[in-house]
Amino acid sequence: MQMDDIEIRGKFFNGIIERSKSIKKTIAFSDGNDIRLIHALKYLSEINTSNYILIGSEKTILENIKKARAKDSINFSVIDPQNSKRRGEIKEIIAVSFKNRNKKIDSSLLESNSLDTSYWAAILLKLNEAGCAVGGSISSTAALMRAAINILGLIGGKKYLSGAAFVEVPDCPYGLNGSFCLTDPAIIPRPSEDQLFDMTLSSYETAKLVFTAEPIIAMLLYSTMSSAGSEEVERIRKVVERIRAQRPEVKIEGEIQFDAAIVPEVAEIKVVKSASAGHANVLVFPELNAANIGYKIMQRLAKAEVCGTVIQGAARPFNDLSRGCLVKDIITLIAMTLLQTEGMDNA
Repeated sequence: MQMDDIEIRGKFFNGIIERSKSIKKTIAFSDGNDIRLIHALKYLSEINTSNYILIGSEKTILENIKKARAKDSINFSVIDPQNSKRRGEIKEIIAVSFKNRNKKIDSSLLESNSLDTSYWAAILLKLNEAGCAVGGSISSTAALMRAAINILGLIGGKKYLSGAAFVEVPDCPYGLNGSFCLTDPAIIPRPSEDQLFDMTLSSYETAKLVFTAEPIIAMLLYSTMSSAGSEEVERIRKVVERIRAQRPEVKIEGEIQFDAAIVPEVAEIKVVKSASAGHANVLVFPELNAANIGYKIMQRLAKAEVCGTVIQGAARPFNDLSRGCLVKDIITLIAMTLLQTEGMDNA
């Protein structure tokens, strides 16, 4: 695979990669065995000088590097949990982390976790041996989340982990020139009021790091501004009220239907006196099913370029790829992770 074979489409995602070029971090990859990752790193190494830690089977990783003809082009090191001399140290860190969270762990689970590449990546972040991490191209989201929760924990001020994805719809005049941040398509099945409040502000902060314009939030639902009444409507109204009271600088509207959220002409009809309605670029869905379905519809029917999942709320960035990802998807998420890390470090 040559660099010319990897086409990053869309002005927004190309802009993300361009902005990440000057950011140098040490990045841990929990799915180091994936040859798609090697091709992605070969591409990125030509434009970025970050250091890469590949976690997995040393034999498989070195074979993949050879197959990709990337030996001399990637600034990498390998950690093989199966053969590492640090296994004792890693076990101790895991045991202490479980104890601090009042969780029980037996010897069998401790042994298993000490071989788990997601746990290794989370521990490297906890020890500041890496600045950020990316996984999920081979392992499951659940495995990544368990490591993030049990080892990393949450950043100050956050109570929950949530997910965000970015899409860029071609030839679209809405949002940020066709670009949107969507939440939560991956983690919280049916958010409570507190969870929705937390993940909405997390998405605002993520979008602020990634977008070059101000984030404008729409709290999506089947009704617009009291056109229907239900428990779901009340939940969203309370979240909007809380955000407006605590963070008056945040532009937010809801509850609001999708068309009124992004189309100014529709917003003028359905929403009275709103500067945000019709201009949203951060779309907060009421629950995971809707978010994931909407995300996939945009990708497949609108032919949107996609990037995700950005994990929000963790103490350090540890982001999650889809197991069906392409090399270009890995490149884009790594670039976005670098922006996220730089923003958190400078906060």
